[in-house]
Amino acid sequence: MKKLYLIFLMTAVLGLTLFFLGGQLKVSGQGLIPFGGRIMVVEYCCNGVAITVGPPRPGRFLLTAGAIPFPYYNFYMPGPYVLGTAIPPLEPCFEIAAACLVPIPVTGQITKIGSSAF
Repeated sequence: MKKLYLIFLMTAVLGLTLFFLGGQLKVSGQGLIPFGGRIMVVEYCCNGVAITVGPPRPGRFLLTAGAIPFPYYNFYMPGPYVLGTAIPPLEPCFEIAAACLVPIPVTGQITKIGSSAF
């Protein structure tokens, strides 16, 4: 009886863990990383702009010339909300102040991005 109770308890804990963390463990199709939230920090780099996005889908993403922008194009200042997709990072953001030699790690490289008006 104890063994059956222990198996039931372990199954319930595993099930609840997967239920509540399932959204964080999902992998989107084709290696795309969805992101969205308020822009917290904008860092200018030698190879683009690093945007730090807050919750609900946070991360630091590199905006390069290859990204497809959608209106209202407010991703160069903190405050507006953004929504988009990114791919795993191909290169880090290289800091301008250090003669483009210091890499800043990013979560992904933006492929599509749109922003709010304010």
